[in-house]
Amino acid sequence: MTIQEKILAFCKTPVYQQLNAYYGQSTVFNVLRVERSENRHTAFWAWLLNPEASHPLNEIPLRKFLALVATKGNDEYKRYDDIVRRHLIAGNYQLTVEDIKTEQSIIGLAKDMVIPDLEHLVKKTNKKGTFKQDGQNRFDIWMLLRISFTDDDDNKQEWTLPLVIENKIYSKEGNTESVEKAQTVRYHRAVEIIKKYVYNDDFCQPLEVYLTPSGAAEPVSTSFIHLYYQDMLDHVLQPCAIMAAVQTKYSDSNVLIDGYIRNLSCPSTNDEKEQKDYSILGIADTERDQLRSLYDTDVFKSALCAVYPEAGASLLGLEMDVDDDRALLEQFWNANENLFKMVLYSQFMDDEQKLKKVNKIVKVNNRDNTRYLVATKQGEPWLNKDGKAVSKGEASFLIFKAYCLLQQKKNPGQNLTVDDLRKAFGSELNNYYHNRFLKYLFYDFSQDVIVDIERSKYFGHKILPKSNDWDFYSDEDHVLPHVDGKVRSVKMWRKDDFTRLKDKAAQYGIVVESV
Repeated sequence: MTIQEKILAFCKTPVYQQLNAYYGQSTVFNVLRVERSENRHTAFWAWLLNPEASHPLNEIPLRKFLALVATKGNDEYKRYDDIVRRHLIAGNYQLTVEDIKTEQSIIGLAKDMVIPDLEHLVKKTNKKGTFKQDGQNRFDIWMLLRISFTDDDDNKQEWTLPLVIENKIYSKEGNTESVEKAQTVRYHRAVEIIKKYVYNDDFCQPLEVYLTPSGAAEPVSTSFIHLYYQDMLDHVLQPCAIMAAVQTKYSDSNVLIDGYIRNLSCPSTNDEKEQKDYSILGIADTERDQLRSLYDTDVFKSALCAVYPEAGASLLGLEMDVDDDRALLEQFWNANENLFKMVLYSQFMDDEQKLKKVNKIVKVNNRDNTRYLVATKQGEPWLNKDGKAVSKGEASFLIFKAYCLLQQKKNPGQNLTVDDLRKAFGSELNNYYHNRFLKYLFYDFSQDVIVDIERSKYFGHKILPKSNDWDFYSDEDHVLPHVDGKVRSVKMWRKDDFTRLKDKAAQYGIVVESV
């Protein structure tokens, strides 16, 4: 079976079609271009954890979150009271939410407290360089909780739980070069001040949470529980999504929660701050098995090795011979990039070492949708048909066309030869071909094009003519002007290769503008 036939069979499988349909749906997050906006993620969690919010789940999300925090907070350095932990995990307590805010200023919180000295104490730490009275010192989510329960001796206990969540997606913890000034250390100190001077009793248990994508650095303060978005998805969001689905009259909440789950899985390509972060934050159980079934196909593994040869071979533990079909496989990967990155992430999300390699792949956008305009020089009309911007491949042809036009203007009536073009644009500009298949970027199409790199295992193999040509422009609209014979150019250009081509074009005065 040819690779073309394998791709055709792959695309008709129910799993591929279901996943494409599921992840192809728009969500409010990608419509608003805020897929990885920390503030929007913070706002979502504050909404979900608030029992008084518009969702139908009441205390359920907050209780599941508290159980998760208590389960993860079993390290002695977290200093969590064991009786509180046990009741939070078991769910056997009464709960009251007294306060919940996002972007809560610590200084502002101090001013709101009953004891005036608290503001003075927070200010005083500023002299040591550990606190500033500015907008940077804010809790992403601040909650003040009260729980009560009956202990083992049938005595009623009432506890105050100040809860702080620090959310990180793009950014890292500030001032980590100095332990005293590190963000989580400062925030823990603020919580301790609140505990000591406002809730000065033995029944105050602060909860401090550091929420990040998988693989992020640990918080500097060991008092913070490090939770990953995958943890939140597994133990809070997915159970809540099932419960919310039963509440059919709350359809808006269902759509928002379901869209948020998909938003966690899909690598982001848009952000309001243009901070391109393509990280995957979490993948739901319902899609995980389907994604892993795609991983087991030859098509996926071949496409991975075509686009990421070294990383692909390392992750798979084998090398795949894809040189013959590399261009086709690269285009197939690019057309399915988000889905394929989810496939890769899902397969290795539990392998800490391999996940580091996967994250490097996930966080780089292989697709380049930039479009270009080309002119022979500044002020001249664009060579683009109807003035429409074109892809890298089409722009490469226009660059070569511009060069031919400039040379004809410089030497009227004197045509270029294929050797002239080869001297003007060396094959080293295109690493995809250089030292692998072809010595040159231009060939006379009155003759067959043969692999002419002697050390290539394909040396002597015919490239053109063939019916499905991914390497060269071979139609009459792409014949270079003012050149002896029909000389055509390669059309496969990766981003870095095309950047080199643009630099060479600039040396000849050719204008290439991206739009």
